[in-house]
Amino acid sequence: MNEEQFRQRAQEQGYGDFQTKDYVPNQDGPLHTHEFSVMLLVVGGQFTLAFEDGTTNYLPGEVCELPANVMHTERAGPGGATVLLAKRESGASRAAA
Repeated sequence: MNEEQFRQRAQEQGYGDFQTKDYVPNQDGPLHTHEFSVMLLVVGGQFTLAFEDGTTNYLPGEVCELPANVMHTERAGPGGATVLLAKRESGASRAAA
């Protein structure tokens, strides 16, 4: 998926507040939650979401959604990672698909 397609899909599902975020190579962030849901597109590098029960890896062009209040950490691969993310406040309704 490209950035234009991602933005359209995210908006259709009630996401907004688009931000680009760069992750340092091979660095884990702290285990945490968000009070909002996140949809993200990997723009470059390898991006991993790690949960208490496992991990999921994403490559450029892949999209993932993370519901609010899910314990996780973010990790980038050896070349770092760049993601385009969008947020949806908890309780916000989804637009009809």
